[in-house]
Amino acid sequence: MNLSEIREQFPEDTEFLKLCDRHEQVDLSIAALELARDYYPDLDFDFTLQWIDERADEVRQEIFSSRAPAAQAELLADWLGGKHGLRGESTAFDQPGGSFLNSVIDTGRGIPISLSIAYLTVAYRAGIELHGVAAPGHFLTRLETIEGPVFIDAYTPGRFLRYDECLDWIQTIADVSRRDAKSGLKAVRHRTIINRMLNNLKVLYIEQEEWARALRIQNRLLLLNPGQYGSRRDLALISLKAGRPGEALSLLRKLLGNAPPTEQDSLREQISLAFTEVTRWN
Repeated sequence: MNLSEIREQFPEDTEFLKLCDRHEQVDLSIAALELARDYYPDLDFDFTLQWIDERADEVRQEIFSSRAPAAQAELLADWLGGKHGLRGESTAFDQPGGSFLNSVIDTGRGIPISLSIAYLTVAYRAGIELHGVAAPGHFLTRLETIEGPVFIDAYTPGRFLRYDECLDWIQTIADVSRRDAKSGLKAVRHRTIINRMLNNLKVLYIEQEEWARALRIQNRLLLLNPGQYGSRRDLALISLKAGRPGEALSLLRKLLGNAPPTEQDSLREQISLAFTEVTRWN
């Protein structure tokens, strides 16, 4: 299956396809809901979008007299985490719903990235220039101020961090160098956010052996990262697990010549498995 054929699997996902084409103007709320529709086929976007608009109207009224960006970020954290009860929950990491924007809004519970997307979409509509931060180990949001950037940890209700405080915290929880922690606190684009969401879901589905769901996620990842060897390798391996040995065999054979030496023996084993499966059914 080539990229054009994979792309045809997502005809309704206009915002996601914009990300694949590297457009900058993408509606993050719609793109996130397009991913959720894979899990909830009958998902109606309107309820979620209305909730976002209503919260944005509330926040906009509250910040009208508070022009300082830091104060706006703190208010946003208090409003969504406190008044509306959005917060993290450890069980959400083990459930697909914990990654989806509609479920976060329905239940008030999620993982750092899905909660952060709720903050980002409300902030955008309220006129607050909040950005996503793909920090190691924990997704955050960031707002620029005269005094330096400030951060919101959407997983912990109302948590608002200054730069040095956030840097120390990320360095500790992720066990990374200060240099890596600094690099991880940079703002990222929507494409990076969606890519991280998809990788989270991919890991979860593989752990749960939900191979058909993992395959759909990996097809999305390949569209976002068509030049990555790892994306094509994982598509081949997941295709084999998902009961598509013919597709897996074709992909694996194409990959073998470009594979790192350390992976070639493993790929040959997978080629043998895929070939056995194909001949068994033929």
